[in-house]
Amino acid sequence: MNVIEAINHYTDYRINLGEKVRTLKYLLLGFGKHAGSHQSLERISEETCLSYLSLKGTRNGIATSYWFCIYSAINGLYQWAMSRGYAGHCPLPKHKPREPEAFKPYIYTMEELNKIFEAALTYRKRFNIEYPIVIQTMLKVTCFLGLRPGETVNLHIDDIDQSNNLVIIRETKFYKSRMVPISEPVMKIIRDHLSWRSETVRDTKAAGNHLFMDKRGRHVKLTALQQAFRIICDKAHVHRTDTSRCDVRLQDLRHTFATNRVAQWYNEGLDVQGLLPALSTYLGHCNLDSTAVYITLTGNMLYEAGNKFKSYVDI
Repeated sequence: MNVIEAINHYTDYRINLGEKVRTLKYLLLGFGKHAGSHQSLERISEETCLSYLSLKGTRNGIATSYWFCIYSAINGLYQWAMSRGYAGHCPLPKHKPREPEAFKPYIYTMEELNKIFEAALTYRKRFNIEYPIVIQTMLKVTCFLGLRPGETVNLHIDDIDQSNNLVIIRETKFYKSRMVPISEPVMKIIRDHLSWRSETVRDTKAAGNHLFMDKRGRHVKLTALQQAFRIICDKAHVHRTDTSRCDVRLQDLRHTFATNRVAQWYNEGLDVQGLLPALSTYLGHCNLDSTAVYITLTGNMLYEAGNKFKSYVDI
């Protein structure tokens, strides 16, 4: 079996397991093209794997986190192939370089969030196809509900259950749907947006039932929201001051939500370990390991955890 056939069969297998494989397929097809589309999976050498890993996954001769993503994708392909007799061995190098330090998400302060929301209304005055008020509402909904940005842009009016204060997130990551409860202040933000939408936006044919629309009557796309967020952060002067490999991100709003929720539970003296499964379900995760990625240890959280431990010791 040649490498492209194997990649197609493998990604189809992962899709049948209920996974989204766009990134995985992109990584593997790049590897297949590098190795030679008609090259037999069995005949690909360690040197070929190393050359591709070095080409795509190193910076200044040092392995990046992308190096390990590629390695994991190729390893998964070969483990699948070996279990089915399509390959007798995995040609990946046995010794891996040292992994780079894990990326630390940025946790926004309430002051920074207020600056971002305020700047969203004036971030661009000319040649803008997005309504500033729509961008501001999208950022607030993403932040206060802890949604993935892609979930926010794909919200429909029918997904909002106003009578029960719920929003339905449909077929998101891993093709799952879930119901997310909405607090009354956030529900008011959504109701105000629906009222504004009905009064302001007339031509809704292009966007259909999407909740968030631009001036052309089309739904706001993720790339547009991401671009707007970068401009807004520049205008609000919200940036990282550490040596991280990238600046503040739209995705960090979700990390901020999860981290602040856990910190609040500590502040209230609640059983954090017992509540983590509820947070995991709320965020749409399959396991607690996925949720742990979104919880960053802040100074306040360590302080509250220390107080709780002290109270336990003093009993």
